[in-house]
Amino acid sequence: MRLTTDDETPEEAAEFDRSARFGPVEFRRYGWQQTYTAPEYLNLLTTYSGNRAMAPRARNGLFACIAHLIDEVYGGAITKQFRTRLAIAHKTS
Repeated sequence: MRLTTDDETPEEAAEFDRSARFGPVEFRRYGWQQTYTAPEYLNLLTTYSGNRAMAPRARNGLFACIAHLIDEVYGGAITKQFRTRLAIAHKTS
C-alpha cells in the first residue's frame, strides 16, 4: 500500500466555494513517518473500526500474524507513512 502523490489527491476547494461561507481556501500537506514496535502497532490497529468489528478470534489471529511479521520478518519495527492535509480559509459570514 502506498500514499497517493499530491497531484492524485483531489482538492475540495469547490465545496468551500459552494458554501459561500468562506473566502479562498489554501491547502497544505504535511508528510511524516512513525515507527512502531509490534505492540505499539497492534495498539494502533485496535483503534480502527474495521478491526474492532471483527470477531475476537479472527482479530486475535490477524494480530498474531501481524506481530509475527513485524518481529520476525521486519526486525522488530515497521515505519508507517502518513500525510496530513490542512485546509485554511477565512469565514466570510
